[in-house]
Amino acid sequence: MSDTEVPPLDIGWPNGAFYKGVTRVSVYTHPPKENSPHIKEVVRRLIQESNKLVAVVMDLLTDLLILQDLLDAASKRGVAVYLLLEERGLPHFLDMCSRLHISAQHLRSLRVRTVRGYGMALSFGKFPGAMCSKYMLVDGDKVMFGSYSFTWTSSRMNRNTITVMSGQVVDFFDNDFRELYAVSDKVDLYHELHITKPPMPAPAVKVSAAPSNQLLPVSTSRFQVSLEDSKQVNLKVPAHKYHNPKYALVVGNNFGLTGSLQDLTKIREYVGQSPVSNIEKLLEPSGEQLKNVSPQTPESKEDTNENKGDKNKGQKNPSPFSLKKQHLEMWLPDLL
Repeated sequence: MSDTEVPPLDIGWPNGAFYKGVTRVSVYTHPPKENSPHIKEVVRRLIQESNKLVAVVMDLLTDLLILQDLLDAASKRGVAVYLLLEERGLPHFLDMCSRLHISAQHLRSLRVRTVRGYGMALSFGKFPGAMCSKYMLVDGDKVMFGSYSFTWTSSRMNRNTITVMSGQVVDFFDNDFRELYAVSDKVDLYHELHITKPPMPAPAVKVSAAPSNQLLPVSTSRFQVSLEDSKQVNLKVPAHKYHNPKYALVVGNNFGLTGSLQDLTKIREYVGQSPVSNIEKLLEPSGEQLKNVSPQTPESKEDTNENKGDKNKGQKNPSPFSLKKQHLEMWLPDLL
């Protein structure tokens, strides 16, 4: 067990907890076979088409074109670029970076660390080994591995073979990279390349908003009123349902008014609390008062029933103007 803290993959790493499909394999060689692309072009195309991640484990990285592609992916497209280099190949990598005039913008999404070989423990100490793994993860769903080193001599002079695979087999290389990254050593490129490190952005301070004691408007929708607000006496809720036009006959609405139920409530209060003269004014839209109608006596009730048939002969429906106050209220809707 080690007391050293495991370095985080702080610039992002794609989630690999999903099925990546069937494994597909493509093999490329140098010199290239018939109708096959050059291995260097295959590597550059993988880097240029990446949009999430490029993780490289390499013994030597001195090819200027491949290095330029990695820097462009990190600075221009925001791709997370992780480089794990063999410790003895770091000075050559730094020499290539100084020739490209790297700025702080290129290092924003770039992390470089070094890895040693496993070594062998002897009586006089541990004999160091070398890190000879060579592969590159792209977006968490493709991997390129083989004997090819990212150097000019490997792509022009040496015989090499690379294999590009996609599918579920990529998870093996994903886990292996995490293990190597955990035992690697940090390389401060700002210090090595004499670049001024940009200041850390100040954390945003969240200001708690003061509670707003806004008064409810005079007219509030019935769907926005809570139980506590409904206890307010002066709260006015507009009616969203209009009364049936047939009830306009009760109040003598010859002009087809389309008032809401609130308006009819006022009419009901007006009818219940006003004298007969005001009721007549309400029932006569033209302003003319109705003739005084004397209340029925028990003796005249029988005459009314006997003459009911004669009165209704010339009139199909009884006029609401002949109704009494107590009968008039029965014509009003129940919602009032």
